[in-house]
Amino acid sequence: MSQQDTPAPGTVGTPLDPAFFDCVNQYLELTNKHAQQHGLKRTSIAALYAAARFNAHVYLSVEGDAAAARTEFLDYMTTLYRRMLNEHLDGLGQERNIPK
Repeated sequence: MSQQDTPAPGTVGTPLDPAFFDCVNQYLELTNKHAQQHGLKRTSIAALYAAARFNAHVYLSVEGDAAAARTEFLDYMTTLYRRMLNEHLDGLGQERNIPK
């Protein structure tokens, strides 16, 4: 999976697809239901674990030379997650009047 083939949502020059946000919202609805039953922390860890498993599956399914590109993929996904998490901390923090 080449990073050039998979732009992050919202990156400069990348249009935001409404279907992407529909998918995100459906996923969040499911995690909110799980959080009511299992608690926020357990659901958060379960979501991260599931995302890691799914992303590993996708990577191994599409990458021609998984062993050679593994470190690059890990770096890319780590950077992408950190950026998305930081953006959400800023946005939700602002909505909730929590300073940075």
